[in-house]
Amino acid sequence: MKRNDVDHDKNVKSFLFQSTRNRAIELIRRNKVETKYLDSIDKLEAWQNEDLGEVSERYILMEKLNNSMRQLPPKCQEVFRMGKLSGLTYREIANALDISIKTVENQMGRALRLLRQNLSN
Repeated sequence: MKRNDVDHDKNVKSFLFQSTRNRAIELIRRNKVETKYLDSIDKLEAWQNEDLGEVSERYILMEKLNNSMRQLPPKCQEVFRMGKLSGLTYREIANALDISIKTVENQMGRALRLLRQNLSN
């Protein structure tokens, strides 16, 4: 497409390498988007094929978990959300909240114990 713009005095090898590189990057990006799209379609189909009873049970369980989490003490709740929902490590939580790692461990243990008690009922 740009052969008229190519300066024949310059290195054609560099031009060909760069254009091939750009095309490869474009294909990789396109494949990523396509894969993501196909995965979302697969998830949607799986969700549509699920038994309505399973979906309602999962919804009820999630609602119970959310209610139990709201009953936790504020610091426990914050540590639990950061650790389990946001996926932070104990060290990252300790740094973010300016508390010791041992305190994070204690709060996480307390949160898990209280949630187990609430959800076992």
